[in-house]
Amino acid sequence: MFDPDDLRGMFNSIRLRRRTRTYFMLGASLGPILAISNPADYIKALGILINEYDTFMAESGNKTKKRHFFRKSKGGEEHGSASQGSYEQSNFSYLDTHTPPFDLDFLQVFDTFCQITVIMYTKLADSLLSIAITQSAFDNIAKIDSQFKKVIGTVTKELDELIKNAITKELQLIDPLDMASPENEINTDWETSSIYK
Repeated sequence: MFDPDDLRGMFNSIRLRRRTRTYFMLGASLGPILAISNPADYIKALGILINEYDTFMAESGNKTKKRHFFRKSKGGEEHGSASQGSYEQSNFSYLDTHTPPFDLDFLQVFDTFCQITVIMYTKLADSLLSIAITQSAFDNIAKIDSQFKKVIGTVTKELDELIKNAITKELQLIDPLDMASPENEINTDWETSSIYK
């Protein structure tokens, strides 16, 4: 339905610069953790990474608000917070906040991030077979899973909306007058639409 050029237009790398660098940063941070052989240490490291990621994002958000406030106070134009060099290296154990000094391609970064995430989940599943699951470990795993689903879910929801809109437009081309009628309005909520039941 969408060719690469269409997707690049929808997910503009410049407009999504901040999100692209965040995916790159999180994906790059997973590399060293995947090399950890001990299952318990592996799960612990993932938990620490997620905590560090949350801390970094919170600090980054606060710095962004301050920069915007001072720029507005000076009467200058408000700029995006994801300009090159806006990511500062902090003292984290696993989170690597270094990013290249040039713009990255959003689709390439997101595709690579998803592939690394699959490897991460595969190893996580294997690790669970070889350790005793305590309540602490369960809570840690639940938090890891929730955060990664949240990160990836942002894009999947956007893709879902784009696909729904594209299908609606295609149906309108078939019979625009019929589609304009409220009685024949297409339900684009695939979970509730009777078309798919």
